Formats: sequence, C-alpha cells, structure tokens
Amino acid sequence: MSQVAKINIYVDATKIVGNPLLPEVYEILKIIRPGWRAESIEPKKFTDGITNLLMGYYEKGKFDEDVILLRIYGEGTEMMIDRNLEKKNVLVLSEAGCCPPLYAEFNNGIAYGFVHGQTLEPDTVRDDRVKRLIAEEMCRMHYVKPEGMEPKPQLFIKLQKFLNIYPDHLDTPEKQKRFVELLPSKDKILEDFSLLKSQLEALNCEIVFSHNDLLLKNIIYSKEKDKVTFIDHEYAMFNYQPHDIANHFCEYAGVDDVDFSRYPGKEYQLDWIRHYLVCWEEINGRPGSGVTDRDVEEMYVKVNKFALASHFFWATWSIIQAKYSKIDFDFLGYGIMKFNEFLACKDEFLSLKLPD
Repeated sequence: MSQVAKINIYVDATKIVGNPLLPEVYEILKIIRPGWRAESIEPKKFTDGITNLLMGYYEKGKFDEDVILLRIYGEGTEMMIDRNLEKKNVLVLSEAGCCPPLYAEFNNGIAYGFVHGQTLEPDTVRDDRVKRLIAEEMCRMHYVKPEGMEPKPQLFIKLQKFLNIYPDHLDTPEKQKRFVELLPSKDKILEDFSLLKSQLEALNCEIVFSHNDLLLKNIIYSKEKDKVTFIDHEYAMFNYQPHDIANHFCEYAGVDDVDFSRYPGKEYQLDWIRHYLVCWEEINGRPGSGVTDRDVEEMYVKVNKFALASHFFWATWSIIQAKYSKIDFDFLGYGIMKFNEFLACKDEFLSLKLPD
C-alpha cells in the first residue's frame, strides 16, 4: 500500500476565510509539491460542507492540470467518523482506481487529489447515461475487497454507537423546544432501531464494501471522460449491498433544499437496479443475461426496506451533530425531516414482500 506523508501541523479553519494560504497550509503544500512557490499558488474554496471545510490549491493557470485538496475536519467529527479507517479506505480505493490518491495527513485533516468534473444536481443524477455510470461505479466499489478488513456489515454497529451518544437535551431553549416537541422519544427511537435491525438482518443480503454516503455532491461527473467518480469516503465500510443503493436513492432529495418527492419511483428504480445487477454479474465473471425479473424485484424490495435504515441513520447522526457540531448548519431541522420521512415510509416499506 502506498506511503502517505504524516505532517505534524494543525490548520485553523476559522483563519482560512481571511487568509486561504496560511503559513501552515503552505508548509503542507511544500511537502506534497516542493516545486510550488507561494506567490504562484491560487486557492479555491470548494465547500464548507456540513462536516468539513474543503479547500483546493493549484499553480496559477494550471487548474486543469494539478489541484491539491485539503480537507479540514470539523470539530467533534471524530465522534462520528473513524479517521484512521477513512485514510485506509482512500488508500485501498485509490489503488483500485476508484478514487484520487491520498498524499498526506495532518493533525486535523488530509490532502488528496482532485477530480475534474461537475457535482450532480437533482436533474443531472436522473440523466439516463449518468445513472448508468453511477450503477457501474457502485459495482466497481462493491467488488473491492480490502486486505485485512473483515467483511462484516457495519450499519447496525455504527447506529448502536450513535444511539449510545444520542443526546438527552440540546443546549439552547429554542433547540430544546424543537427537540422535545418535534422528535420521537429516545424509547421510541430504540424501539424502531430494534425493529429495523431484526427485519433487515433477516433479509440475508450480500455484504460488500460500500460508500454509504452517496449524496449528489459526492459524485463527480466528467462528460468528456464519460465517467463518474465517488469522493469523500468518510463513511466507507462493509455493509449490506442494497443499503448503498437505497442511501443513494434517498439522497435524490438533496441536503440544502430537501424535497423527498424526488425519491425515485418504482419504474425508475427497477431500471436502475436491473443495470446494476447486470454489471454485478459481469464483474463477478457471470453472464449479465442471467439477471431475471424476479432478481430485480427482489432487490427492489430490499432497497426500499433499507431506505428506512438510511433515513434513520442520518436522522440520528444529525441530532448528535445538533448537540456537538460547531458548523453553521441546521442539523436539528435536517434530523427532524429525516425522522419524519422515516415514519412516513415505515409501514409501506416494511410491508413490501419478497417475490416467491
């Protein structure tokens, strides 16, 4: 596995707004690109995100040639994300050709390669060519078999860890009022967790190496290369195969402008799933022509049941963030929406029957 520079530097994200090329940032860049000079470096802010600050750096006039991304972790995110596992994920996926290279790690972030292209939007993700590229790339990632990692699904293990630190109150009167009035009780959340765990584990789904966070901004599309690339592998881990598909479909709703009516209907899902299953058979050395209507329908049922787990996972995650995160985002509001969507879909999706 490739060696990654370990740099004992802390980058203060609050200072980057006024000075994108902080001395400590330049020190990191000098190690990765020794030939770069400070006066020739251009910064570009990509996003504040809802977990990290992402900055890009490149030589003037060479944005199309070489960009180094610095991802500076949000405060408190280590409670939710195993950063050592994340770095291992990037190395494994980079060597498999599924993501850009990891160049360095510093005290509160990482430096890695940049993928040129456009992040997806609610309309572009539905483009016939793009959705097929996504299904194919997901197959490629699901086929990756990292050495030394046990293929054990992490969904409910991770969720249990979230529930162990789920807050019993929030820090301001306004937040606390919404917390009490608009969210299920902790007892009800634990009850639903047990229900989901028992029903979804009983499906005996295949376990694959999954991205687990394929929101639209984590998919880069290059029309010139006819390719999509997945980025931000913070939550990558072994998981149930239909969960990754389900989570992606749930993310059609968006993050900043949430609209759950964008969740794909059955006809769309069946078409998407059929293409995925054909790719999955072929990448495993079997003829794609062997995929049957029953296979597609079975995966459709499993995907929609796991959509409930996706809503539940990110709802729980959001409420914890509402308690601990310093990032300027309405995590509480997002968590409330996610829990409401979980409850709205629960009976319908759990009642779906596998084909005979």
